[in-house]
Amino acid sequence: MGLCPFHQENTPSFHVYSDTQSYYCFGCHESGDIFTYIMKTEGLSFPEALGVLADRAGIKLEAYHREEADISSVLELAEKFFTGSMKGNAGGAARAYMSRRKFTPEDLARYSLGYSPNAWDSLTLYLRSKGIPDKAILDAGLALEGKYGLYDRFRGRVIFPIRDITGKVIAFGGRIIDGDGVKYINSPEGPLYRKRRNLYMLDAARKAIREKGRSILVEGYMDALRLHKSGFTETVASLGTSLTPEQAGLLSRYADTCFICYDSDSAGQEATIKGMYTLAEHGLRVHVVHLPRGKDPDEFLSSYPPEKFEALLRSAKPLIMMHVDSLRPALQNWKTRRTALNALFEGLSRLPLDDVLQYMGSICEAAAMTPEVVKSYLLKDSQPVSADREKIPDAPVMKHNDELEAGMCALLWRSPECRGSLSLDEAMSILGNESARETAAAALTENTEGLEELWLTAGETEKTGLLRLGENFCAQMGCSSDSERFVKIYCALKSGSIERRIAEIKSMPPDKQNADELFALYAQRGLYNR
Repeated sequence: MGLCPFHQENTPSFHVYSDTQSYYCFGCHESGDIFTYIMKTEGLSFPEALGVLADRAGIKLEAYHREEADISSVLELAEKFFTGSMKGNAGGAARAYMSRRKFTPEDLARYSLGYSPNAWDSLTLYLRSKGIPDKAILDAGLALEGKYGLYDRFRGRVIFPIRDITGKVIAFGGRIIDGDGVKYINSPEGPLYRKRRNLYMLDAARKAIREKGRSILVEGYMDALRLHKSGFTETVASLGTSLTPEQAGLLSRYADTCFICYDSDSAGQEATIKGMYTLAEHGLRVHVVHLPRGKDPDEFLSSYPPEKFEALLRSAKPLIMMHVDSLRPALQNWKTRRTALNALFEGLSRLPLDDVLQYMGSICEAAAMTPEVVKSYLLKDSQPVSADREKIPDAPVMKHNDELEAGMCALLWRSPECRGSLSLDEAMSILGNESARETAAAALTENTEGLEELWLTAGETEKTGLLRLGENFCAQMGCSSDSERFVKIYCALKSGSIERRIAEIKSMPPDKQNADELFALYAQRGLYNR
């Protein structure tokens, strides 16, 4: 037994049972086996956890596709070639270039940075010498087929290995260090590599993201490396693509807060706006870091100490304010106003309304609209509350409304303090079950002494059974006091009653809906769901 990794505690309550090969925490009630443990602590899917455990145990997974296994082994050889070239005579120019970028030989080794010699087929010849057939070299995306045979895809470039979430090399990126040509090139997509499903350095960053409760998202390889080198090890890069739902989903596994730090030029700002809404749709709280004009994260941290960048993180704007402020000039120009309004409300409509409501004043001021007009725009295409906001306290326990209502009745029955915290009208508004309403009314208005016995004599076992269910439910909550149990159950029941009323209003014809009541309910929902 030991301290639980799933919740904060001072007294050990986490038990591992060797006979059943399982674990259970008596504090937070987490349970499972080695697979669920790896999935939850490292944020992996089951296939990913299976692969990690197989590697640790030295087991070869028979179901692993032969083509993928072949490509993976070729990429591992290529990485050895690239890192060896960086250290050798051929890598002198590359080391000098990286030194000018303030990366030491130790940094190069730490991040497995390599070099592809400026020759047509040095990597191809090396792989052939290891017995790798040309088809496998092509399938791995390391060479192209020309008039006179294969030639290397990467030539005269610093090489950045791209790894999957478990740390396996799945692709490479290359930056030219001298002469003409495209600044960056990447491996083509294939059986192992889909750039929309991966983030550069996520394998190295995921532990820090979980520990710090935040991720930092940048655009390029050098940006990510610079931040890691400067101590911001929760940083990942989006591999030069518009941020995708799959990438947002990866980040949401580890923390619910993300700081976007793209380049400060106009193209970077446009990508920021698009990306932040993709993140928010996956339940992430997004803040946008503002860099000085003309700077990217690599350039900024090459000129300023890490404390300056930490200050930028502290002053980062929530995504809605970032969008509103970026559109202010266009909103104030009659020629661009309509386009800007469409862009603003198209973005806001992708977010939960209870999030948007927090910034209603700023939205109205920037758009020069009354709250009623803004509400009409938002209600047209409003989204339901985001998944993480729908969670209620102690979700693993509070699954059934019947149990919640029974728990409330049990607390009202036994605790004078809880009875003093709830009026009869409020109790009737949050309880839906008729027996629960009658039991609560009795607790709040009558002398309960001997009442249970009277019910049993009269054969009203439904109410006594409800109280027994509520006692059991409260005992399983793991709270330290009845007042804490009361607050949690009340918030959950209140949230449920609000949702029922919202659904009732939305089921009405549009001309019968009360927009003011609906928005008031959205505001309350945000309060009780947080």
